[in-house]
Amino acid sequence: MADLSFPLDKPLSSLGIKSRLLHLNGMLHAVRKWKDPQADKAIHLLVKDNIGVAGFPTSAGSYALKDLELPDAFCIQRLRRNPNIDFFGKTHLTELAGFVTSNVLPYGYSELGGFGQNPHGNFPCGGSSAGSAIAVAAGFCDAALGTETRGSLMIPGFRNGVYSFKPTRGLVSRTGIIPLSSSFDAPGVLTRNPALLKEVFLSMIGVDPADDQSFELRSKESKPSRKRIILCVNRSVGEMELLQTKLRSFLAQLKLNGFEIIFIDLPEVSFDYKTISSTDIRADITKFLHRYGSDNEPRSFEGLVECYRERPHAHLYGMERLEDALAMPQIEKSELKKLVQENVAKARNLIDDILAHYDADFVGFLNFVDWFSIGGGPSCTLPVSFETKPPISIMLGARVGNDLAILHLVKELSEIAKAAQHVEKLGNKAE
Repeated sequence: MADLSFPLDKPLSSLGIKSRLLHLNGMLHAVRKWKDPQADKAIHLLVKDNIGVAGFPTSAGSYALKDLELPDAFCIQRLRRNPNIDFFGKTHLTELAGFVTSNVLPYGYSELGGFGQNPHGNFPCGGSSAGSAIAVAAGFCDAALGTETRGSLMIPGFRNGVYSFKPTRGLVSRTGIIPLSSSFDAPGVLTRNPALLKEVFLSMIGVDPADDQSFELRSKESKPSRKRIILCVNRSVGEMELLQTKLRSFLAQLKLNGFEIIFIDLPEVSFDYKTISSTDIRADITKFLHRYGSDNEPRSFEGLVECYRERPHAHLYGMERLEDALAMPQIEKSELKKLVQENVAKARNLIDDILAHYDADFVGFLNFVDWFSIGGGPSCTLPVSFETKPPISIMLGARVGNDLAILHLVKELSEIAKAAQHVEKLGNKAE
């Protein structure tokens, strides 16, 4: 497929957005429903189709939920206070946020949307916030909302070369969002530049009594006190060679700007994600459908699985994740709570130990790791090189609550990345 991406630093207009949607959405399969973007708004925003927005259906990509109508999610209510924002459509996602099958998870597949297409070419687009990432990369919007349970914001951000931010879990309410796991779900935002990340994020936050993990952003500190980043490298897949070749200019520019990069080997760590998420989804979906479902939708997780079983012809790639969750022996609430606490502590302690050992505030990666999905801290993808396709990005993470500091860092590093790309282009011309 040809390169259909839209440069992140090129201005968008409402007419340009409409034109690109009309001509390219049929190929990219990014947006499910949309209306004409408003010319008098500064931020044209699309919303992942598992987040309730009044006036649009919310399906999570599932035929069983194709007609589900939800009121504004709590985070949408908060965003409506910002007069700059225009909600004008819903984006496709990996079906049920990736909880149908793992077989096509990297390709953003859903029955309602088909396969998402990476605008940069014939590459995986990632899941499950694939439609949101594709839309940002293709110039269909200024920003898009997504959700992450385990990589659903970070992986599409990596694959499509956009800024993707998962805030500290609990800063953005999950009320009014079709759940996967109440232990790990977190809404976030994908954008074309770091300034938009901050504006949309700050417009989304607010304490929600209906979300038991909701809390107020306490730290107003935005500027990091130390210019030291720990970069975890997986040498077995050639990440050090990638740094020394494709990202050499970026690393040089970091050094010129006073940053110290400390390379360490990527620790191997695993979590009980499948047990926790499979237990969560049964209770969470049932509770959600009891509250928001109508006579047209199943009223429980068991009923949802039965809807899938009745239409096997429509699920060409399987539904093993749903069946596995249904077959998994249930554990008591007290045991689940203890298991969640142990996993969250394991992830947070790992991050804290690395940062404390090297006296740093941030840790980076060349590929997705689930430490921040499980631990709940903030993470963000930063595109650093567009000289290759797909673009090369890094993922940055920080301790719980350091959201504004990581957004400040991403903004600073984005300018350094631009300078590095300029140097790289000059070098290529000289050759």
